[in-house]
Amino acid sequence: RYWQRLRGSNVVHIRHAIALLRTLLKYLQAYAQTTNHEDVLVRGVNQFLHEARADHINVFKIDRYLRESKIGRKLNMFADRSANASCDGSKRTCTGNQAAQTDSSLSSSVAPATAVAALEAFIGCIGSPDRTGARIVVRRRQQQSPGNVEKYAEITYVLMDPSEAFGELRRQARAVVLAGGTMTPATDIVEQLLPRFGRLSRLECNARELYKLDPKNVQLFAWPHVVAPSHICAMVVEAGPTNVPLRFALRDQQQQDQTCFRECGWALASLCNVIPGGVVVFFPSHSLLSRMLQEWRSCGVAERISKRKKLIAESPSGNDGSSQNVLAEYMKCVRKPGSLGAVLLSVVGGRLSEGINFSDDLGRAVVMIGLPFPSLASPELNERLLYYESIGSRQHQEQQNKANDSSLVASNAAASKSYSMGPRARQLYESLCMRAVNQSIGRAIRHRGDYAAIVFLDMRYAESRISSKLPSWITGSHGDRSIKCLKFGPALAQIASFFKQDFGAL
Repeated sequence: RYWQRLRGSNVVHIRHAIALLRTLLKYLQAYAQTTNHEDVLVRGVNQFLHEARADHINVFKIDRYLRESKIGRKLNMFADRSANASCDGSKRTCTGNQAAQTDSSLSSSVAPATAVAALEAFIGCIGSPDRTGARIVVRRRQQQSPGNVEKYAEITYVLMDPSEAFGELRRQARAVVLAGGTMTPATDIVEQLLPRFGRLSRLECNARELYKLDPKNVQLFAWPHVVAPSHICAMVVEAGPTNVPLRFALRDQQQQDQTCFRECGWALASLCNVIPGGVVVFFPSHSLLSRMLQEWRSCGVAERISKRKKLIAESPSGNDGSSQNVLAEYMKCVRKPGSLGAVLLSVVGGRLSEGINFSDDLGRAVVMIGLPFPSLASPELNERLLYYESIGSRQHQEQQNKANDSSLVASNAAASKSYSMGPRARQLYESLCMRAVNQSIGRAIRHRGDYAAIVFLDMRYAESRISSKLPSWITGSHGDRSIKCLKFGPALAQIASFFKQDFGAL
């Protein structure tokens, strides 16, 4: 509509943007169909643009034009009008999630305004000439449909060094406050925003600015919870009713042991006898949840739990509809007059572990089974671990100065397949796990008068490297911040006393 009214400079920039799009699309289409490449590639930004044959296009100028002209916002009105017209009658909905992937088929169900916004964000990432430590992950995907298999590719931008953007903010401000409900442990957050040997030390800063960028000047505060310590009963149960050790490590053979699965089930069944209301159980993965539930059903544990509380499990599909149905069923069972409650089996990081309040009887106890360490099969995670390990070593400083060099990124990607974590990478790996744990256990305490038991059914939670990463309202703000580790018998008696004598809940 406005093509003939555009000035010459606008036409040039738009043509360059279209040329970049077509080049990326051609690359993705070829990558999706070929079998000569791996299913996942990790590249630096410059190397990615070179392999996509887009390195002759000035991406920085395109990014600046999109930001200054605000062409994306100007297109919104026309895009919304067009989408409403096409959706009218068919009641077709266009979701933003569909724009998160770059599909070689250019599905018409993607809202144009959303697609333009996603394009602007992506070009803004790869167009910054000063951005360091970034990776582009290219994946080959396929989607099954009746009588057809559709192949496509998607690209993901991963920023390794957030200190650049944060450093500019910190340099200009007298103070910066980062506040959140679940930020423990925060050591790696500080070091990623203000790396001691990272890029910020190479900036042309005066002495005052360098002082403000020093991680030693960061102050960490953790305020008490809204409830009194007497309203929380937290402990690690290291063994089950028959003294079988509880440990569910991914590489541990005990995870395959049916005896350990049954021991965990009998422990949960006994806990349900002394815990009123609802019990929310979190697993590290859908795989472990499914395997353990299958074993519980075969040995009679599930039947025993169901006699006291209804057993409800989260669906592996994890879509919005199934999650809402599971949650609605759980809430109905707990709130039913005369009910003894229900048990909800969920997954850490799933739709039922974040943003949902299990207040009062909906969550009188949270039971954590295992530690939800993120999968090392993720290339994004491997790259983050490699980068975080390297920024703590002066030996790798010169290599990090060349982080966008293709040879370095290729070597890092190859090394990640046989990656052995160093101490800093291990710290980050454990911190990612424990932030997910802390997010989940906080679901049960939602107001000042609330109370709940927090039970960790895995002996590794008693190890200092793990327990030190739990929030202070669980371990206490003084001393060595250790958590009680008990055998099953004393643990069961203490939990029963907590609910019966302290709150008269039984």
